[in-house]
Amino acid sequence: MSKIISIFLFSILASVNFTCYSQSGLDASKSVQESVFISSGSWSNPQNWKNHNLPTSTSKVIIEANAILDVSFQINSLEIDQNITLSINPSFQLFVTKNIENNGRILGEGELVLNGSSTQFIKEEGVYNNLRISNSSTIHIKDEIEVFGNLYVDAGQLKTKGNLYLRCDFETNRTAQVGEVLGEISGNVQTEQCYPARRANRLVSPSVTTSTSIHKNWQENADSYFDEDIDEGYGTHITGLNPGSGPAYLEQDGENGFDFNPSGNASLFTYDHQQRDFNPINNTNVNRLKAGNPYMLLVRGDRTINIYSNLAAPTATILRAKGELVTGDYTTTDLSQTKNGFSLVGNPYHAQVDMNSVLANSINIRKDVYYVWDPKLGGIQDLNQPGGRGAFVVVELPSGSNSSNSEANQYLQPMQAVFVQTIDDNSVTQVNFSESDKAVTLNPQTQILSDSDEQFLNIQLFNKVSYNAGSTPSDALRINFGSRFSNSANDDITKLKNVDENLTRAIDQNLVALERRNMPGAEEILPLYINQYRRENYTLNFEFSDSFDTDVYLIDHYLEIETLLSESNQTYSFNVNSSVAGSVDGNRFSLKLTPVNLSTPESLFSEVKIYPNPTKSSFSINGLADITNGEINIFNMIGQQIYSEKLGTVSTFSIEDFNVEEGIYIVKLSSDHEEQSFKLIKGN
Repeated sequence: MSKIISIFLFSILASVNFTCYSQSGLDASKSVQESVFISSGSWSNPQNWKNHNLPTSTSKVIIEANAILDVSFQINSLEIDQNITLSINPSFQLFVTKNIENNGRILGEGELVLNGSSTQFIKEEGVYNNLRISNSSTIHIKDEIEVFGNLYVDAGQLKTKGNLYLRCDFETNRTAQVGEVLGEISGNVQTEQCYPARRANRLVSPSVTTSTSIHKNWQENADSYFDEDIDEGYGTHITGLNPGSGPAYLEQDGENGFDFNPSGNASLFTYDHQQRDFNPINNTNVNRLKAGNPYMLLVRGDRTINIYSNLAAPTATILRAKGELVTGDYTTTDLSQTKNGFSLVGNPYHAQVDMNSVLANSINIRKDVYYVWDPKLGGIQDLNQPGGRGAFVVVELPSGSNSSNSEANQYLQPMQAVFVQTIDDNSVTQVNFSESDKAVTLNPQTQILSDSDEQFLNIQLFNKVSYNAGSTPSDALRINFGSRFSNSANDDITKLKNVDENLTRAIDQNLVALERRNMPGAEEILPLYINQYRRENYTLNFEFSDSFDTDVYLIDHYLEIETLLSESNQTYSFNVNSSVAGSVDGNRFSLKLTPVNLSTPESLFSEVKIYPNPTKSSFSINGLADITNGEINIFNMIGQQIYSEKLGTVSTFSIEDFNVEEGIYIVKLSSDHEEQSFKLIKGN
């Protein structure tokens, strides 16, 4: 019977058309499900989707309207139409296991994550903010894409095929960065860094190694110094036709890759650690860029700037280079091997790195400090006047603080070079970078003043225009006081000299930018040293730690006056005249530190007041009743005496006709036993 049934069933099946589905065929049928986003708004709102259903992990998602991803989500593939934006909110991720076709923009502080298990492709010329590769296989970038945020490679291989562009943006003041690379990146990448409009030297370092010349990259491969076909806002002129011997001639334009400028002066230099000096490079048409190699570069602006004039208004520019990124560990040994010698070191990664971590893993290099050149120091730049070209900033580690109100901190920026200091002679000396040093997710603010229990005094030198405008100082000096410090120069931080004003302490024949010493137990005089004045009018600004228990006087040896400084009297304004030696003497100023418990008895002049101050044409001095044999002398800020008078026995003394130029004047009162100076401001 069973045999008859089997024959019967077989005959039925044989007469039926039966289609066979493989497992892969079934999977393919699932993967073709399409979810189309058609109404601008939230991704998680079903009403914004064509079928009023949210996509699933097997969906091909097509974005036809601006979408906001406000929840982490897994999909199969992604397609974005032209001029459409997908914004991924902070802390959220969009995971894609297959391909991406982005004709629009994927922005926001969240991340797009490629986490497939087989080969994936990134297609079309889209814009991305944060992109993460978490695929142990291979990711191919088929078309040119722009990244403005952070790129991470957690696993696998990212093949760029020369199509990856890491952008910088003046509007957000951000540069795209490459986070810790645990997989591999192969192929060329174009990197960028933004330089705001300011004619100044920069310490720079390329973050790719190029197969083409410096000229083709940082000079935009221009045919001439005035090439009108170059994109505005990119590149810079690099000069050096006749460095040091000038002038140059127009027919030399392009010789050795250099741009013509009338002086022929060089603008791109390498640093010789043994000779401790910068040397101009000899060409830009053969020399290539190598990631981590440091330079000093004068950035005048982009290539549209008038190269004929040093007074041409600077422009903002972007320097870009195309080549291979450095990933993995990086070590440089091209360093000074002399005790306390300085070395210029470049950031090899296109990423912000924590210098605490870098120096902790380096050999024979100081761990507590590094030196940043800040081109924005020197205040408001006026090309008709000297100065304003930047200054060195001493960055204390581990805090990352500085005394110059600079943005410099413990984080070294992409394409930035800095100075570090060698500890001992003739020892193995290395600066070691590793992927774990990267800190691309941080955007720290510089801590200007220390929060430690130690006390400190910051002194900042401003030209008067910059101080009045709330701009940056020309230089700064910091003194930290603590019981664990010595009064010798052994634990101090050495000064690197600026091209413009220098404010420093001279200790044991060493110039010091950051001094560490004991709090005084008795009165102490600390000489200051200022040189290379570029302007005529200056202001010294003093910042104290809380509960600073020592009286601080500024002694102006030229004007022979002492000024008590405090939180309510933090500034001292003065003038210099290059034709008057005492006025510009580097040793013109000293600090006098007097412990509070050793302060002098109350002065006879403690009740003296000058009013009105500021004055227009007349003023009075009261509180003189206890003064005997008094005398008044008035000086301008270059030390010239403009008024002198005996006071006699009076309680108030008036000057009715004070017809002098606007400015600051020193009123010096003296008696039988003491003298004191007051500041008087003459207004209009």
